[in-house]
Amino acid sequence: MTLELLLHVPRLPLQGAGLRAALAMATRIDARLDAMHVVDLPAAAFTVPEAVPMQLDAVRQRVGDARAVGEAWTALLGSHGLNGKWRVANGDTVTLLSHASAGYDLVVMERSSTMRGDAPIGFGVVSRTVFASSRGVLVVPENAPVQSLGRHVLVAWSGSRESALAVRSSLPLLRRAERVTVIDGSRDEDIDTCSLPDVDICHWLESHGVTAQIRRLDEGARAAPGPALLDTAHAEHADLIVMGAWGRSRLSEMVLGGTTRYLFMQSDVPMLVAH
Repeated sequence: MTLELLLHVPRLPLQGAGLRAALAMATRIDARLDAMHVVDLPAAAFTVPEAVPMQLDAVRQRVGDARAVGEAWTALLGSHGLNGKWRVANGDTVTLLSHASAGYDLVVMERSSTMRGDAPIGFGVVSRTVFASSRGVLVVPENAPVQSLGRHVLVAWSGSRESALAVRSSLPLLRRAERVTVIDGSRDEDIDTCSLPDVDICHWLESHGVTAQIRRLDEGARAAPGPALLDTAHAEHADLIVMGAWGRSRLSEMVLGGTTRYLFMQSDVPMLVAH
């Protein structure tokens, strides 16, 4: 069965780390790659009734310009030996992406490092899509080099539902990875309630055709594992981090901090996340 990926293209012309990551992922797992560009109409456009016709004309022009990119998209896919289609939608980005995600195996989104596209962390376009999507989301920092994707995968395992969803979403990549390292941060006292899909994550991975090395997260890093995970990814040249997103509420992470918030703000390594 052919896997299907959906790339969100936030700006035109075609460019950026998100695009490079989507192409690299689709090539590695031999997937179909569709792209969607959303032309939105901000609510503020309706605050001055007299300006609405002009705003709608501008939207129609942007939609027409976006549709014209279809030929370039087809040519780009062809140069990588891939298939897929170019989609243009008009409306709210999060609503449209989360709706469309039901028809795909994974969604790919680029995240701005300047906060303009996802501020505050947890409430922006990328974060809300992660919450609303029914699939895993590959979040690609715009400063990610993306020289490869999925060769060495670092799995941040906490035994939580979110971790399980992220690992399940990443299986096609894990099976083709040259190396998989699991950083196990689960706690013994959580085993009876949070160990999903199995207490022994490496045994579970092996049953799905994935061989992994496992390490326990250092006790000193358990209170704030984000920096330790990113340091490990850099030191071992991991090109993808797989992790659950927002194991606690977005508001708690905003106030108290958290692994998801830290990595969304600081990571230059693509992250396959699920909530």
